[in-house]
Amino acid sequence: MRPQDVTLTIPTRGDVDLEPILSMLPPFAAVIVWDNSALEDLGIYGRYAAMELADTDVVATQDDDLVVADWARVLAEYRPGQVLCNYPQPWDIPWVARGAVFDSWLPAASFTRYLDSYPFDEYFTHHACDGVFTLLADEVRVVDYGSTDLPHGFAPGRVSTQTGWYDERRPLIQQRCNELKAVA
Repeated sequence: MRPQDVTLTIPTRGDVDLEPILSMLPPFAAVIVWDNSALEDLGIYGRYAAMELADTDVVATQDDDLVVADWARVLAEYRPGQVLCNYPQPWDIPWVARGAVFDSWLPAASFTRYLDSYPFDEYFTHHACDGVFTLLADEVRVVDYGSTDLPHGFAPGRVSTQTGWYDERRPLIQQRCNELKAVA
């Protein structure tokens, strides 16, 4: 997949310098930054709200606190109907945070399934949506072509630095998705 045929989305709280990321990107068709400080605060769900603005059928995404090492290799792995995550393994949830590419319509199927049973609330938008997307997607593949963390990724208030992330919020994503898959 050529970057010129893909829209990249990046959610941000609006309190970081995105230049280190933007300066390293290939020539995507568009880069849409969902700035939660300037737009509706949708947390990490901002990446999916930004996808609704995309003019391409294929989208990519990454977080605002890292640099994807090799977008060319990630994009080359794209397959229609599949979520491709660039993420170091082993992890229990294949996160899209470190670079992912997929068809723009794929998140809606996972989210509809989840939101038929659970609310569209702050837990979903600020914590669960990425896990819900990949755990409920029909086909997910994980590769590891690397990424480099930026220092602000470990700042207080980031999702992974919040109290309860590892022992409450993450397990709840898995529990809810496992329950939904069990009744399918």
